[in-house]
Amino acid sequence: MILRRWLLAVLLCAGSLCSATQDVRAEGGKPAQPVVSEVVFAVGEWAPMIGENIENFGIHSKRVMEVFKAMGYRVRLEFLPWQRAYEQTRQGIYVGTFSWLSTVDRAAVFYVPDHPIARAYQKAFYKKSRFPGGLDISSLRDIATLGLRPVGVGSYWYEDAYKRLGLDADIVTNPESAWRFLNAGRADVFVEEEEVGRSDMVHFLGDEAATLYGASEPIKTDDMFILFSRQHPDGKRLWEEFDRYMVSDAGQELCHKWHACLASVHAPSTGDR
Repeated sequence: MILRRWLLAVLLCAGSLCSATQDVRAEGGKPAQPVVSEVVFAVGEWAPMIGENIENFGIHSKRVMEVFKAMGYRVRLEFLPWQRAYEQTRQGIYVGTFSWLSTVDRAAVFYVPDHPIARAYQKAFYKKSRFPGGLDISSLRDIATLGLRPVGVGSYWYEDAYKRLGLDADIVTNPESAWRFLNAGRADVFVEEEEVGRSDMVHFLGDEAATLYGASEPIKTDDMFILFSRQHPDGKRLWEEFDRYMVSDAGQELCHKWHACLASVHAPSTGDR
């Protein structure tokens, strides 16, 4: 009799692949926890926010994992070059990617939540020995007004703005080159997200760099989002579930902890970040 019941169960499972929603029974006859669905995000390296070899995969990764765990999902990250992460999510190979600014172009091809996962503060970093009195900068226009020479990374949001302001900016291919350019005295300022900048300067220039560089007031403040694919079959559903969770009491508690509650207007921006 036991063998017959076991064979019947096997046949039923073979037909349904033992759906995760099935009422499985654990030892002792108590209901077992349902199998957790996996959500795969495409991301790139952006320490300390996102990184394959840093604690919790970075500050932003920890937040995303925390939210989706509370929603009943397990998160897996696929680390790719940023542009590939963006494109393959747009194509529907991955359900989502983070962390990105919201732009008009992105909103046309992705589902952008109302709720951000972070707020980024862009600041101008400078060598204290070059400007011992500090720099009074609160906009890119101030860089032009003060006659400063910036260094920047190609495709970042400020590249076109520098051109519009008539600034002769040195544009390099990556943040490490920008920091070394600045450190060699070949530029006056480098605009970068505050936490990323403080992490990168130490990583590229050594621990003493933290005492050698200053930073301006925020030049630009942006909300940063998960972009959900319009082409992935689960994109719309997860986008809606995420926003529903973030307006719950538990979601609001998290966003207050992140200092990123409620999205500001999805301000148009340019560049890869």
